[in-house]
Amino acid sequence: MAIRFITDINITRQDADPLLEYVAEKEVPSNNLYLLRGLIAHGIILFALKEKRWKVDYGLDPTRPLLMAVPYCAKDVPAGKAEFSHPDVALTFTCLSYYYGGLSQPQLKTCFRKLYMSANPALDYENWIKGATLPEPYLRRLEGINIDDREVWKEIIYPTFRYNKTVIDSYLSGVVFPKEAREFPHKLSTSGWDLAATKAHPTTGFSGTNDNRYLLPLSIKQFDRRAQLSTNARVLSYLLQCENNYISISATTTNERMGVEQLLEMLAGHSGGLQSKVLLDVGAQVLELRNEEVAQKWLNLVADDLAQAAVYFDDGGELMVLTRDGNKEPLRASAYEENLGICLVYLDEAHTRGTDLKFPLGSRAAVTLGPNLTKDRLVQGMDPRLELVPVYKTNQKKRV
Repeated sequence: MAIRFITDINITRQDADPLLEYVAEKEVPSNNLYLLRGLIAHGIILFALKEKRWKVDYGLDPTRPLLMAVPYCAKDVPAGKAEFSHPDVALTFTCLSYYYGGLSQPQLKTCFRKLYMSANPALDYENWIKGATLPEPYLRRLEGINIDDREVWKEIIYPTFRYNKTVIDSYLSGVVFPKEAREFPHKLSTSGWDLAATKAHPTTGFSGTNDNRYLLPLSIKQFDRRAQLSTNARVLSYLLQCENNYISISATTTNERMGVEQLLEMLAGHSGGLQSKVLLDVGAQVLELRNEEVAQKWLNLVADDLAQAAVYFDDGGELMVLTRDGNKEPLRASAYEENLGICLVYLDEAHTRGTDLKFPLGSRAAVTLGPNLTKDRLVQGMDPRLELVPVYKTNQKKRV
């Protein structure tokens, strides 16, 4: 009955009463059952694990004092001042963000300081290391931990406990949720419908495509000019040109997700792959490395006579050029701005839209595809004048 209660959304109150009465007799809190029912029967866990991707759709925002997960508008780009309105979804995404990303060094030191101030530090530490593989024997005793030894902390302690789930749970329950998981009698929220509400003066806007016209608020009507009605068909004709090709990359048993290095090796022409000097990460498949690290690794894999520098967006959103001798400078101030034919160009998901670069005729680009990628975003993220090589993995459940 308990399994049916937490998995069947259509169970009636009459069917659940025996279970709830049994739980009350045993003086067991029934909140855990209702929590599991919300997560499983109502699909919150399935939604978080299947429909949303960490660092693409949600994650932490280090620029804000908020410790909870926030929505992302693109890969590694948190949506400014936006938060998840559903409390269970916000809590689930927060836990997953810390599980995937691990704790930072200040956060882990906070966990140890709270551990030292607990009623029974030795017993709590035993729970931390239960089932964990420790590289050094002295780590099995709390007395052997010295968080003030910088070298030992950086080389051994921090890598050992950074992704420890028990330690992360301790940080969540002791630091994050007591501060952020608070309830208020009233809540003020807003959405796109408020922008499109009926006003004294008309509200107008512009969209390059009409794919999402059925999702517009009811007070907004899509207006298509007659001369633009053929745009969708022409865009599809560009994508279906015979010179465009695709490569399907299968995940292996040892590497469930294709790594960035394998992708870059394929683009560099290794293992019989196709050479491409432009990588448009529209599908947000490059998650492990920062943009500069991707540019550096890709440049190291390509011969000197094929590429002299790599172009990428830095953390501040500026186009930069990385040369083979390690020099970095803005693209607009370099000699490569008008000579992108000798450069590798990597555009992350956030900058595949709204970036205008002049590539030589005959340039070849690789475009990554990912789950939940719509035609609207795909077309806006790539230039149809380029010869396209879409790349996706065969274990993706949704394809374009």
